[in-house]
Amino acid sequence: MAAQRVLILGAGYAGVMAANRLAGRSPAVRVTVVNPAADFIERIRLHQVAAGTRASAAVPLGSLLNPAVELVRDSAVRIDPARRLVLLAGSPAPLAYDALLYAVGSGHAPAAPGTGDDAVYGCGVQDAPSAARLRSRLRSLAPSSTVSVVGAGLTGLELVTEIAESHRHLRLRLVTRGVVGGDLTPSGARAVRARLARLGVEVVENTDLRSCDESTLTTSAGAVLPSACTVRAAGFAVPPLARDSGLPTDPHGRLLVDSSLACPDHPGIFGAGDAAKVAGPEGLHLRMSCASALPLGAQAADGIAAHLDGGGPSPASAGYLLRCISLGRGAGLIQPVTAGDHPRGPVLRGPLAALAKEQVCRMTVSWLRAESRRPGSFSWPRGPKAALPEHTAGVR
Repeated sequence: MAAQRVLILGAGYAGVMAANRLAGRSPAVRVTVVNPAADFIERIRLHQVAAGTRASAAVPLGSLLNPAVELVRDSAVRIDPARRLVLLAGSPAPLAYDALLYAVGSGHAPAAPGTGDDAVYGCGVQDAPSAARLRSRLRSLAPSSTVSVVGAGLTGLELVTEIAESHRHLRLRLVTRGVVGGDLTPSGARAVRARLARLGVEVVENTDLRSCDESTLTTSAGAVLPSACTVRAAGFAVPPLARDSGLPTDPHGRLLVDSSLACPDHPGIFGAGDAAKVAGPEGLHLRMSCASALPLGAQAADGIAAHLDGGGPSPASAGYLLRCISLGRGAGLIQPVTAGDHPRGPVLRGPLAALAKEQVCRMTVSWLRAESRRPGSFSWPRGPKAALPEHTAGVR
């Protein structure tokens, strides 16, 4: 009997985890990953690449994927669920599948009208090319130039502190529509504010960005501030592939899946990671992050295996333990959270927190490699027992 083919679209945290978990289970399952690049990108390190404190966030996929996984260097342009085919950008021949995992990830949110050229003024750090552009831009700035980071979620905090620490000749500004540390405990917020103050970062709160150009930014209140480089760190956007393929999506274009990570109207299609939205109470607390993508990728693999065996998948459950925030190379913050991602208890701060954050970053790659050698070895904290209000603050 021919092997059943599983297509995985995307080689991020969810896609690689799922591929490794499936590939070692049975020779009767053929796993193919479709990804435009030959590298896995550690997105949790892109702020370091942008600031110039790390040369690259790329890890060769060959060093992470189970040897049985086939890698197709291409991009999916359309999914045909009726015929179970995926059309590719670089090949006239579509790929057939018995089961498909939609794990295409996310990129930076599009620039608001009037906010300038994305490559120069509205930089971001949501992928490797944008981080490289920002690094080049920062290196070209004259001393005392002002760099404005818009967005004070985890990405914004890590980016502004990394740049401030490594580019002492520049002036840094953090602009947020809310308040800094609003999704942390009071002690956590105080620690973040103290670190920003020590690094000389100007904080502008309760403010939206209206527009920017090569030398200024204009706030929603009409204030015009000097800004030689404006960086957007205020949200993610997903590719339009699911919507363009006629699959059910939420208003942001994320593939809608049920509690088992399956697409109810299209048997055989599953979703995990940033580009999927879990409908129902099981998904209310989930945020875009590698902390969500890894367990959801593992559970999607388990669901696909059950589907191929003719069984029914179990409801997914993923929760949180900590929010780990780097605040430059010399400091960090470890904020304990409930399974539903609500901050609680005392925090760890300073150099020890920076070391802990670095260890967590290393562990994410180690977990992927371990899964390639021992499928089923990855474990994770379970989600909250009761439904919680949807939590979107601090999305990373």
